[in-house]
Amino acid sequence: LQVSQIKQVRLLIDEAIQECDSERLRLEAERFESLREIGNLLHPSVPISNDEDVDNKVERVWGDCSCRKKYSHVDLVVMVDGFEGEKGAVVAGSRGYFLKGPLVFLEQALIQYALQSLRARGYTPVYTPFFMRKEVMQEVAQLSQFDEELYKVIGKGSERAEDSSVEEKYLIATSEQPIAALHRDEWLRPEQLPLRYAGISTCFRQEVGSHGRDTRGIFRVHQFEKIEQFIYSSPHDNKSWELFEEMISTAEEFYQSLGIPYHIVNIVSGSLNHAASKKLDLEAWFPGSGAFRELVSCSNCTDYQARRLRIRYGQTRKMMDKVEFVHMLNATMCATTRTICAILENHQTPEGILVPERLREFMPP
Repeated sequence: LQVSQIKQVRLLIDEAIQECDSERLRLEAERFESLREIGNLLHPSVPISNDEDVDNKVERVWGDCSCRKKYSHVDLVVMVDGFEGEKGAVVAGSRGYFLKGPLVFLEQALIQYALQSLRARGYTPVYTPFFMRKEVMQEVAQLSQFDEELYKVIGKGSERAEDSSVEEKYLIATSEQPIAALHRDEWLRPEQLPLRYAGISTCFRQEVGSHGRDTRGIFRVHQFEKIEQFIYSSPHDNKSWELFEEMISTAEEFYQSLGIPYHIVNIVSGSLNHAASKKLDLEAWFPGSGAFRELVSCSNCTDYQARRLRIRYGQTRKMMDKVEFVHMLNATMCATTRTICAILENHQTPEGILVPERLREFMPP
């Protein structure tokens, strides 16, 4: 070949490499998105079904879950003068609200009682950020949450006045999300575990799939306070499953102490999010509404989240050894607005609301 021909061939090869690289990057991005939609391995005890209305398995029941009372929480929040919905909707839009008067004190009492209960069990309280960067949220949340649950916030890329770049962030739907990323890219030593955190945060949810459901009152709202249990666990010796049972028991003791009847439900496979290997819900009995309503979700995500967040188990990687990842578990302790609804319905009397004894020390006289 002549020099000119070799140069021409080289140009053709360079073009082909560029085309192949572009195709490779496209396919890698496609593969990454597909991998994100593959869920965790299920625990053998999970009921296999897509119908949670029929096939969720009731594991146990506590309290009288058959009694009926006169008023629902929708009426009671107004009757105790603790809620302003119409003006809340004017100010904040659909499902906006002002909590006021006695319900503000009741909410603060629940937060304090939940925190003190978890502190006594060795949890470290953590007040989390309300925003998460997009790249970190992608490692924690699944794709459907970005469309149906999370609020996107667009802001400046830096605090410099001359910087015109923008950065995408997301409001958290639960403190589980930032706490899951708290040890991102770290190695956790065996002697550090388990790490127990009590997450405290305001939670923000779009509730896109809930159109027309629970539009009145404070049971299903876009903004609420929540105390969360979160544990980083060793992946060995079935430890995370022991902690899973401990976490749901902690939640049960909390609601028993408030005198709220409930049952524990093992959620079917088709209703689990991608991260959960198993999920138990605590559904409280609402005697005014005549229905069970979810107050607590407790999930063992095993190493599913830790792999994305690169939270590894051990000191550092040893030559030729397989990298291990910690197990991560989360459970609601108290979503305040829902718990308030349950207290109002279960503790209503002809004279008013009887505040549970455990909360009285945190309430004003």
